[in-house]
Amino acid sequence: MTKVKIATTILFASIIFIACSSGEQKENVVEKKDTSALPASKPDPMKFTIAMVDNAKDPTCGMPVAAGIEDTLHYNNKAIGFCSKECKDDFVKNAAKAFAAVEWKK
Repeated sequence: MTKVKIATTILFASIIFIACSSGEQKENVVEKKDTSALPASKPDPMKFTIAMVDNAKDPTCGMPVAAGIEDTLHYNNKAIGFCSKECKDDFVKNAAKAFAAVEWKK
């Protein structure tokens, strides 16, 4: 009868050990959240600053770059800021002439 008690005790101890071990593993599992319903986030567009450009005014329309820079262009080793893509496109059409008229920072 003693062998039966020992075997039963070992069996219960094994069951308790297995149950406790599997419970600990479940606590460490990180649940993955379903993000399919969330809207996709877009990165913020790059913000240009006055420090990034060499000109004081938009060479196409004359607007001060301090009012806002929407686009830039590198030409003759200079970074030129523009108030809009359209002003940049106009500059590119006759870049040599427009470059000669650029008002540079002092």
